[in-house]
Amino acid sequence: MTAVPHSPARPRRRRTSMRRLVAGSGGYQRGMVVAGFAITGAVVVVALFAPLIAPYGYGQVQDAGTYFGSQHGPSAHHLFGTTVGGYDVFSRTVWGAQTALEVIVAGTVAALLLGTALGLVSGYLGGRLDGTLVILTDAIFAFPPLLLAIVMSIGVGGGRSGRWNGILATAVTVTILFVPQYFRVVRAETIRVKHEPFVESAKVVGVPRARILRRHVLPNATRTLPLIVTLNAGGAVMTLAGLGFVGFGIEPTSAAEWGYDLNRAQSDISAGIWWTAVFPGAAIVLTVLGVTLLGEGLNDIRDPRLRARRGARRTRRAPRWFPPRARLDGTTGTPPSAGTSTTAGTSTTAGKPTFPGGRGPVPGTARDDELLAVDGLSVTFATDAGEVSAVEDVSLRVRPGEIVAVVGESGSGKSVTARTILGLLPETGLARGSVLVGRQDVLRAGRRQLRRIRGRDIAMIFQEPSTALNPVFPVSWQIAEGIRAHRMRGGSDGSGRRGGHGRPNRRQARERAVELLDLVGIPEPRRRVGHYPHQFSGGQQQRIMIAMALALDAPLLIADEPTTALDVTVQAEILDLLRELRDTRGTSILLITHNMGVVADLADRVLVMREGRLIEQADTVSLFQHPRQDYTRRLLAAVPRIGGGQPTPTGSPAPAGSATLPASASATDDDEAVVRARDLVVDYPGRLGQPSFRAVDAVSFQISRGEVLGLIGESGSGKTTIARAVAGLVPASAGSLRVLGAQLVPGGPDRSLRRLRRDIGFVFQDPATSFNPKLTIAACIAEPIVVHESLPPAEVRRRVDDLLESVHLGAGYGDRYPHELSGGQRQRASLARALALRPRLVVADEPTSALDVSVQERVLEVFRTLQRELGFAALFISHDLAVVDALADRVGVLYQGRLVEEGARHTVLTNPSHDYTRRLLAASPVPDPVEQAARRVARGADRGTGPRAPRQAIRASS
Repeated sequence: MTAVPHSPARPRRRRTSMRRLVAGSGGYQRGMVVAGFAITGAVVVVALFAPLIAPYGYGQVQDAGTYFGSQHGPSAHHLFGTTVGGYDVFSRTVWGAQTALEVIVAGTVAALLLGTALGLVSGYLGGRLDGTLVILTDAIFAFPPLLLAIVMSIGVGGGRSGRWNGILATAVTVTILFVPQYFRVVRAETIRVKHEPFVESAKVVGVPRARILRRHVLPNATRTLPLIVTLNAGGAVMTLAGLGFVGFGIEPTSAAEWGYDLNRAQSDISAGIWWTAVFPGAAIVLTVLGVTLLGEGLNDIRDPRLRARRGARRTRRAPRWFPPRARLDGTTGTPPSAGTSTTAGTSTTAGKPTFPGGRGPVPGTARDDELLAVDGLSVTFATDAGEVSAVEDVSLRVRPGEIVAVVGESGSGKSVTARTILGLLPETGLARGSVLVGRQDVLRAGRRQLRRIRGRDIAMIFQEPSTALNPVFPVSWQIAEGIRAHRMRGGSDGSGRRGGHGRPNRRQARERAVELLDLVGIPEPRRRVGHYPHQFSGGQQQRIMIAMALALDAPLLIADEPTTALDVTVQAEILDLLRELRDTRGTSILLITHNMGVVADLADRVLVMREGRLIEQADTVSLFQHPRQDYTRRLLAAVPRIGGGQPTPTGSPAPAGSATLPASASATDDDEAVVRARDLVVDYPGRLGQPSFRAVDAVSFQISRGEVLGLIGESGSGKTTIARAVAGLVPASAGSLRVLGAQLVPGGPDRSLRRLRRDIGFVFQDPATSFNPKLTIAACIAEPIVVHESLPPAEVRRRVDDLLESVHLGAGYGDRYPHELSGGQRQRASLARALALRPRLVVADEPTSALDVSVQERVLEVFRTLQRELGFAALFISHDLAVVDALADRVGVLYQGRLVEEGARHTVLTNPSHDYTRRLLAASPVPDPVEQAARRVARGADRGTGPRAPRQAIRASS
C-alpha cells in the first residue's frame, strides 16, 4: 500500500498516453519497450518500403539482361551474396519481411479478436455454450500444429501455393492454432474477475452487462494479452517459416519467404556456404525477439501496479554517517528514547552515540536491548504525476517484550513504515535512513539476508487478509510455507523458538497448521485446515494471517491493523493471545492501528504519526491522560463510546421495537418498508457431495424509510450474507425478501430489481478489491453517474470532486489508482461511490472498519447529515458497537445465522436481554487504559481463568 495523503493536492492527471507511459517508465521495462519498438519498427519499415530498399525483386535472377550467375559471397553488388539459383539474398530477406508482416497482421489479429470474444462470452455466461467451446478448443490443442499447418496449406493451395493463397493458408492456420490460447486465457481470467467485488459493485448500481464486460471484465481479463499477441506474432513467423522449410511454403517466384530460403540453404551449409542461411535465419530471430520484447514491456507499463517509474529503486543506500534531516520547525530528527513523552522538535538521546556537534544518534547503531531500531527513515514514491513523500525522518525503538502502538490518521505513513521495516517497498519506493533488526540493517541487506530476517526474526500481520492470502492454495499450505522455507522442524531450542533443521514432512506441517489455527480461534481447525481462503469469513481470514505470522515464533511481530475485520469478542481473544505471547515468550509487537480501544488494552507505549512524521510518543497511560499535542487530543476526543451516540428525544416515544420482540412487531406499515424480510434463509451449496452450509437461518426484520438498522454479531454470523441478499448479489434459499418494492424470490432476484439499482448504494467490506485496479478512483466513482445520468464529462467530474470532498478526500485523489491509496482512503472513496446517485437504500458493510477515529467521526457525521437530507434507509453492518450506537436507530444482533435480539438502539446497547449481546458489550474495548485493564480482569474472572487465559483455552464462537 503506497498512500501519501498528507502531500499537497497534485494537479489533475491528464489522460495518460502510451508515449508518456513509455517515457515515464524505467529500468528493464523501458529498456524492453525501447528495444522492442526499435527492432519491430525496423522490420515494419523494411516491410513497408521493401520496393525502395531492395535492389532487386524477390524473384529476380538477372540485371540488364545479365544473369547473376552462380553462387557468390557478399560483395558490393550483392550485400548478402547470392543463392545457388541466382537470387539476391539481401533482396529476398527484405521482401521476406513484407510477407511475414502480412501473415502476422492477417493471422494474429483474427485470432486475437475471435479468441478474446469467445473467451469473454463463454467465461461470463457459462452453461452449455461454455462446455461446448472448451471441448472444441481442447480438440484443436490436441492436433499437432505443424501437421495442421500442412493440412491447411494443402487444403487452401494444393501444397504449393502462390503469394496470396500461401498467405491465406498460413493466416488461417495461425488463426486456428492461436484462437484456443486466447480463448482459454481470457475465459479463465473472466471466470475469476466476474466474481471480484469491483464487478459486483458495478452490478449493484445497475451497470449494463455489456458495459461490465467492456469496462471491468475485459481490461482485467486481457491484461496478459499484449504479451500473448507478441508471442503469437513470433509464432506466426515461425509457422510460416516452418511451412516453407518442409516444402509447403510459398513458391520463390510468387513471394519471398524466409523459411523456404532456409530450406534451400540446407545443402549450402555442408559446403561451407554460410550466407544463404545466416541472413534469413537472423531475420526470423530478430523479428521474433523484437515483438516479444515489445509485448513484455507493454504488458508491464500498461498496468499501473507494475509500471516502474523512471529513477525508482527499491532503496537508496545512505552513507553510514549523515546528518538527520531538518524538521519544519528547524530541529533535527533525533529518535526519542522509550518511556518519554516527545513532541515535534524535542527528544532524548541518552545512552546513544551522537554526531559531531550533538545533532543526534548515529544511524546504523543499536543497543543490545533493542530488537528494532529505526533512525531517520524517509520514504518517497515515484508516481505518474511526480514524486510523493510518505514518511519523513521517523525514528523509533522496540525492545524485547514491549508492545509499541503506532497511531495516526489513515495515510499518515504507519503502514509504509511497517512495510519498509520488512523491506517490502515496491519498485517505485525509495527509502533513506537506517532500519536495524537486531544488528542487521534491512535497507542495506541483500536478498538472502532479507530471507533470513523475514519470518524468523520479524513477521508481519497484514492489513487486508483477502488480498494477502493466496486464493489457489489451502490455508494449511500457506501456514506451513514459512516453516518449509526456513526448514524448521518441531521441537524447541530452549528459547521458545522452534529449532532444528531439515524440511518437515507433510504430516508435521499439517499438524503445525492445525495447532496454529486452534491457537487463533478457528472453529474445527482439523477439518478446516484444508479449506481455501474464500471459504472463511473476513474475520477468520484475519485470524489465519495471525497464525501465519506466528508459524516461526519470530521475536518481533509487526501487526498492521490486526483486529480491523474482527468482531469484539474475537478481537478480545486475539488481544489476549498477543498479550500472552508478550508475557510468556517475550515477543515484541509493533502494533499499527486506528482503534484507540485496542491501544488502551494492549500497548505499553504509543507513537503518534501525522503527515508522515512522528509528532508525539509516551507511555500509554500518560498519553491517554495527558496528551501534549493538539492533534493527539483531537484523536482521543473523536473516539466514539457506547452511550455517547444519538440522544433519545425527551418526551418522545422510543423507537419501535423492543429488546426481544420480533421484527414483525417492531416494524411500521409495510407500505413504508424499504426492506422487509420474513423467515429469510440463505444456503451455500456444498461441493463434491458435501452438505450445504446455512449462513442465514429464518431471519426476519424490516427497515423503514429514513431508518438505519444496525446489524452486529461476530465474524461468520451472517451479517455480510444478509447485506448481499438485500442487494440481490446472493439468492435467497427460502422465505421472503422484498427490497424497494421488488420481490427477491428464492433462487434468484426478480428482474424488476434491475430497474431499481440506481436506488441502492453498497459499501463493500473490503475496499481493496471493490475498485477496478485499471481505473482511477474518479472513474470508479463516476460510473454510476455516467450509467444513469446524461451529463457532460465536466459536470460528472465536478460531482465526483464534490463527493470526494464530502468524505474528506481532496479532489486530487480522484486521479490516483486504488493501489495508491491507503485502506482508509479507499473506504472513504467507496462510501462516496455508494452515495453518488443519492440512493433510497444504502447497504454499508463495515464502512468505517479501516478508518481512523478522527476521519471516522467526520465520515459518520457526513453519513448522518446526508441521511437526514436525503432520507435514505440504511442497513449498517459493523463490529464496532460504539459506531453502531452513534448511527443506528434500531439494532439487530446475529449469532450463528439467527437474529437473537432486535430493538431500539438505546435498549439493546444499554440493557440487553440476550447473553450473547451482553458478552459483546463486555468485550468491546474502551479508550481508557485504566478502565480497560479493570474490564480485562473482570472478564477473566467471569471466565474463571484469570486476566490472561491460557492459549489452549482461546476459542472463537462459530
